[in-house]
Amino acid sequence: MTTETHQTPTVDEARVEAFAGQLITDFAGAATSAMTVLGDRLGLYRTMTGIGPITASALAERTGLHPALVGEWLRQQAVSGYLTSDGDTFELPVEHALALSVVDSPAYLVAAGDIIAGYFQSLEHLEVAFRGDGGLAGDEVPGCTYHGIERYFRTAYVNQLAQTWFPAVPGLVAKLEAGARVADVGCGHGFASMLVGSTWPNSTVTGFDYHEPSIATARARAVEAGSGVSFHVADAAAIGAHGPFDVVVFFDSLHDLGDPAAALKAAHDALAPGGVVVAVEPWSADDWTSTIGMPITRIGYAASTALCTPTSLGQPGAYGLGTCGGPGKRLELLAGAGFTDPIVAADTGFNLVMAATKY
Repeated sequence: MTTETHQTPTVDEARVEAFAGQLITDFAGAATSAMTVLGDRLGLYRTMTGIGPITASALAERTGLHPALVGEWLRQQAVSGYLTSDGDTFELPVEHALALSVVDSPAYLVAAGDIIAGYFQSLEHLEVAFRGDGGLAGDEVPGCTYHGIERYFRTAYVNQLAQTWFPAVPGLVAKLEAGARVADVGCGHGFASMLVGSTWPNSTVTGFDYHEPSIATARARAVEAGSGVSFHVADAAAIGAHGPFDVVVFFDSLHDLGDPAAALKAAHDALAPGGVVVAVEPWSADDWTSTIGMPITRIGYAASTALCTPTSLGQPGAYGLGTCGGPGKRLELLAGAGFTDPIVAADTGFNLVMAATKY
């Protein structure tokens, strides 16, 4: 006969207090993110850029917005450290404007707020996904998420694609300068496709995405910009019908695909001999525990949970690669698709650029 004894765990009160403080800080950040999205959508940051100190009533008059609400928003932004204030006037420092209102600044990151806003709008669908097959359909993702993604990634495309990413891939820039046939798989609204086309005008670029509303937007943007890039509603498996290509790129899209292994195999088959595949992915590490507490992976794993993994599971293949997980798995997928000696060509701390050649 045995007698079990259960000991009441000792509670570390200091640890409780510290974690409660962290939780309050995170909730304060989430609340501020909502106010940041509001300020961005209402043009408040743009209006405050470069004008110096301004009163709440003057800002309300300039923007045509309700003065009481503008005053509350200004005070919230000031106590959050986004604006400076002497108590009566408020100012957006130029250093903060570079992140909040100066489009194409290397620090322009405000659009991430729209992506996060989309997570909250998707919560009911995500609850169903968690309790079911894990899948989230493309039309269950709110429009603000798609537009936020375009604006958020635009910053890296404008400031790093031609300056850092492509020059790091052996022989790629020379191919593009000479004139290459380029396929952009998972092109979304097509900004990166058109950027490649305008930067290397001797090359021809074709964008592919299974999400029909995104392709409609991309086509409209191409017409507006006078771009020669063409766009097709198609998944990766269909790119071969439009080939062969000299370059196939996956800009922040490989992990979103229902079957990234099949997509890379299709890219390999669609490439001419000597062709290059480039996969740009959000930064992460093979050992996820080494990234605990890092803001970039806190954001990355939230994106993976709320958007990238469930939308992958909602497609044929249902692979669910995930936004993070490090370069190792991506390099394995490239090798499995038939590419020889895939490499991490660049690690910017914000993105990983992987490349391989078809021999």
